[in-house]
Amino acid sequence: MSVKDTLEKRRSVRYYDSNYKISSETLTALVESASKSPNGNNIQATRYLIIEDAKLRNLLLPIAFNQQQIVEASTLIVMLGDYQAFNKGNIIKIHEEGYQAGYFDESLRDYLANAAINYYEGKTKEDLKLELTRDVSLASMSLVLLANEAGFDTITMSGYDSKKLKEILNISDRYLDVMLIAIGKGIKAGHKTVRHDVNKVIYKNEII
Repeated sequence: MSVKDTLEKRRSVRYYDSNYKISSETLTALVESASKSPNGNNIQATRYLIIEDAKLRNLLLPIAFNQQQIVEASTLIVMLGDYQAFNKGNIIKIHEEGYQAGYFDESLRDYLANAAINYYEGKTKEDLKLELTRDVSLASMSLVLLANEAGFDTITMSGYDSKKLKEILNISDRYLDVMLIAIGKGIKAGHKTVRHDVNKVIYKNEII
């Protein structure tokens, strides 16, 4: 299907075949493709925490308002942003790898690296949180579309207790949790939703 067809047909699915398993190879391929998503200065801050352990899933269930896809979907992924991606060393390393791969010359390597370092240098923690949220959200949408294209059903979730999730999964403050994504084979189709007419969401030159 085209991206347009996928978006037209996609539904948030909440009921899954708990016996269906997505292979590790297939999941790795989906993440590898999603990692090509746009991201600020190519710092590649998105991390994908895949929760396979059934005991952990059961612990997460009550802190996610007992949404059954937490335990029933084939795959549950915590989409994270890594604050350490803003470190000068990471930025230099990534641009050096681009140079070594022949994607740009030394001059452009240094320009891009220095521009990124200077861009993040004066930002507050809240500024960086916004940067991570933006990049992780782009990767999350890519992952959802790729999974749907591959024949799986998906749902994104922000309805959970962030503090308790990080405690259960031992996630340090180095990471920002942005959302959960469940992927699997649905046993009940998601309901259709009404969307605004396009003329209600398009503005030109000013917004009121």
